[in-house]
Amino acid sequence: MGRCVMATGFSDLAAESRLLRRALCYPQARMAREYKLKSSPARTRHTIQYERLLNEEQLAVVTAGAGPLLVIAGAGTGKTRALTYRVARLIEDGTPAERILLLTFTNRAAREMTGRVTEILGARAQGIVSGTFHSVARRLLRPWARELGYPQNFSIIDVEDATSLMKKSSEEIRKQEIRGQRFPKAKMLVRLLSTANNTNNTVEEALRQSYPQFIDHLPIIRETLLEFQSRKVQMGVMDFDDLLINWARCFNDVPDAARGLSTQFDHVLVDEYQDTNAIQAAIVDCMCASKNLTVVGDDCQSIYSFRGAEFRNILEFPERHEGCQTFYLTRNYRSSPEILRLANRSIANNENQYQKELTSTQRAGSMPALVMCDGEGEEASFVCQRILELREEDIPLDNICVLYRAHHHAMELQIELSRRNIPFIVRSGIRFFEQRHIKDVVSFMRFIENPRDEIAFDRVVRLADGIGPKTAAKLHAIIKQAADLESALSSDAIESAVPSRARNSWADLRHLLLKLLQPALRADPAQTLTTVVDEFYRSYANISYSNADNRVRELGTIADYATRFDSTDELLQNLSLSGAMNGRDVLDVDENDEYVVLSTIHQAKGLEFNTVFVLSLAEDRFPSSRATFANGDLEEERRLFYVAATRAQRELYLTRPMHVRTREHGVVVLRASRFVEELHRRGLDPVLERWNLVAG
Repeated sequence: MGRCVMATGFSDLAAESRLLRRALCYPQARMAREYKLKSSPARTRHTIQYERLLNEEQLAVVTAGAGPLLVIAGAGTGKTRALTYRVARLIEDGTPAERILLLTFTNRAAREMTGRVTEILGARAQGIVSGTFHSVARRLLRPWARELGYPQNFSIIDVEDATSLMKKSSEEIRKQEIRGQRFPKAKMLVRLLSTANNTNNTVEEALRQSYPQFIDHLPIIRETLLEFQSRKVQMGVMDFDDLLINWARCFNDVPDAARGLSTQFDHVLVDEYQDTNAIQAAIVDCMCASKNLTVVGDDCQSIYSFRGAEFRNILEFPERHEGCQTFYLTRNYRSSPEILRLANRSIANNENQYQKELTSTQRAGSMPALVMCDGEGEEASFVCQRILELREEDIPLDNICVLYRAHHHAMELQIELSRRNIPFIVRSGIRFFEQRHIKDVVSFMRFIENPRDEIAFDRVVRLADGIGPKTAAKLHAIIKQAADLESALSSDAIESAVPSRARNSWADLRHLLLKLLQPALRADPAQTLTTVVDEFYRSYANISYSNADNRVRELGTIADYATRFDSTDELLQNLSLSGAMNGRDVLDVDENDEYVVLSTIHQAKGLEFNTVFVLSLAEDRFPSSRATFANGDLEEERRLFYVAATRAQRELYLTRPMHVRTREHGVVVLRASRFVEELHRRGLDPVLERWNLVAG
């Protein structure tokens, strides 16, 4: 008969085999009956002992079936472990690694989770698509770039490049009628556009809310932003916001992309879901046609609304996803039972939340302390003394953290730490007196006290529009040769050295410098600082910084501190001798050295320390005065307090200053923070131990 394939003309050997069996086994006159064999189900073999490695709450998440899942993971409950093992379980159950998408908020978190899965499964884990929303967007948008109006090899520009492009766009659009007037700088316009994009607001809404001082320039700002967007498309580049916007556009404007993206993955998992903004949540909802969507987060740690995070995303997730299963992780592996009792009692006051109560796996410890301080000076002294005691108790400095609601709450503490030679780093930036706006204003005082201080003069004079380093050097050379500063500032030589484009701004600056020379002001450093801010720096900050109000508030804190001194020279001497003016950028710290960590609470989320101090538990400080006007804002402030408390493993100290000295009202009595008052409920066991400080 020859070869079967050739004799029968079949290329499919299986089909040929079936035909031959029919011909050989049955008479031609009788039709054969077919009986269909079902494929036997594949037996899943799990190599990981999930029951031994996970607690029952984590195991329920890891072994949950298909469909949408919401995992409410309390602080310190092992959410990363649960998410990691769920990915491993999906792969062991037969999902190809490349069909799994894992979205996080930092590349570090993505690397950590995929690295853990690789440790567990080895080569089977290769191919998982993971990363931040922006990095994943860059990867997924490549095939659809042309449909979106970009080349397939589009580039990504960072904030610095975006600012440069915005500056060019602004110069192109700005009209003759607004030249010489205050107009937002390019960096601020970039921030404005990003705010509008991430909060799902119009440019006008974002402008009125964040930068109302520029609302009169709205038409020109709109034109500038349109020019900026147009230039990016022409150049074939996207900034970080464009990545998300274009990802969302795929589902609305490009049908093929919508089909392709929504079916590319069998499972989508999202970490820190409570931090998603409106665009990110919409993207997540569209990415998984299979409905196998797992989101993990903690509504009680939603604290980033100022960045555009939408709290309702996690609250309303079950409503948007029919058949959603909700799981809770409540077994805390970080904090002592005493610290968790305090955190649970505090957050229970929030109405909008998933109700849960964390339980500790740790041994009993000391009760959290409410430390009553006379003022900020005594508060700083207590924290420093207790830090030194803890170090003597073999608690490493880098396992001690001081948290605060706002940078200026830690100003006196930084001075006291420097005075006592206690090394520290500021996680959320640089030391208080090393911040640009602080150094700017202090430089006014330095120059008035010592006109030969060329460094201070250069910093001051270059705040004026149109004056660069060469002009600054010429001006200071004239000042050094003059008999006194007042005559130098009023001389014809100075006037002729100022370029024409800087005449107006120099005139304003010179007027201020002459005013600061008055003996009455030099004897009142608080009023000197206030004068610099009110007559010059506030306006400069408004066009230079996106957070101008916060910076002006911090300058007010220095003015309050300055009321303790009888002259500008005395204040400057105090700051210099204490080491406050010689801070170091956090990036310069040797990772092998020990440093106490200072941080805003926002920057400390996700961290943990043996001992935590939370500063300034007083009304209008923590909670912030701005949070008392709206219940939603107040609840976010309480979540911030919850985050602060749950950073502590063994010891927690809440400091409560009872008075503060201000330049306007003298000594002011501070009311206790409502977050402290709420902890003292009748009929409930105490969760705080009160410490009264006495002189030794």
